[in-house]
Amino acid sequence: MKAGERKGHDRPRFGKGENEPPEAGRGGRFPAESPALLTASRKEILLFTLLVAAAVVAAYLYLDLPVARAARELPFRTGEFFQRVTALGEATWPLIVAALLALAARFLWRRDDWMRRSLFVFTAVAAAGLTTDLLKWLAGRWRPKAYFTDGFYGFDLFGVGYEQTSFPSGHATTIWACGVALAILFPRWRFLWYALAILVSMSRVIIGAHYLGDVLAGAYVAVVTTLALVRLRYFRLGRPAGET
Repeated sequence: MKAGERKGHDRPRFGKGENEPPEAGRGGRFPAESPALLTASRKEILLFTLLVAAAVVAAYLYLDLPVARAARELPFRTGEFFQRVTALGEATWPLIVAALLALAARFLWRRDDWMRRSLFVFTAVAAAGLTTDLLKWLAGRWRPKAYFTDGFYGFDLFGVGYEQTSFPSGHATTIWACGVALAILFPRWRFLWYALAILVSMSRVIIGAHYLGDVLAGAYVAVVTTLALVRLRYFRLGRPAGET
């Protein structure tokens, strides 16, 4: 073998999506800067669940009504601003964008990895949203408007109609599902996704669409649903380091 010559197998070739070089999130490991919840054990997830449940109960007993009253006293311009912000919690936008990106990745760019990532975001938003819709019907919680106009507060199981679908918040579920999914895919920007999710969640309380406990429950549904989906083999997002 001539000097400087290398064997063919010493030089990996990349192309058409095969034998691609390793990158963050591949190879069965999440990148080091990934959200801490991704490496949480079952006991930690259970503890998280109990903490959220305690926070929701505490909000229902002591905070929901005082916070709702305070929101009604805010300046008109504040409410106007948050009316615009709350539109970011609509499920239509992330679902359409994720679906279009998945189609483009599959048929135009021929990138199966990006197709799966786009479908991951789509599935997270859709699955969390459907779960919340079911819980809304089961809980039948009256919205703040019903309290301030008719004095109705609390839960009326199997409620129907807009005013009895307060718990959990659908907008909070959507923005947190989208935010957590994006934080998993793009961990360096995770604080931006979380800040946006918090802002949209706040908007639901400030404009009087939900109570504080509703947005906490919506965020919880989104986080748990997304963490369950990330472990599905189809999306090939790997597993937390050290998990077998």
